[in-house]
Amino acid sequence: MKELSRKHGMKQSEIAKKLGITQASVSQYLNSTRGGDARMIEQFPKILEYAESISGRILAGEGRNKWYGVLCEACRDIRSDEEFCRMYSIAANLVGCDTCNR
Repeated sequence: MKELSRKHGMKQSEIAKKLGITQASVSQYLNSTRGGDARMIEQFPKILEYAESISGRILAGEGRNKWYGVLCEACRDIRSDEEFCRMYSIAANLVGCDTCNR
């Protein structure tokens, strides 16, 4: 979302419409009150690579049915990284989480 907002100048309402979420959710993600820790992106640059790919597809006018596939691929890829899962579990205080093991 930050890619769409800052780099491409899209308004929060435009981003919300494209993603199918509320403008309030977009605001929370952009202000880092919702979503992941910035350290995750620094330590796992493939997150940013996927974000850039998805934002490029959105800007190109691709429908959700096409770029959602990239989002699903990103989730599978990132969740397969044991170090990412360990760090995320600690950062999010997820005791007993087994999402990455699925």
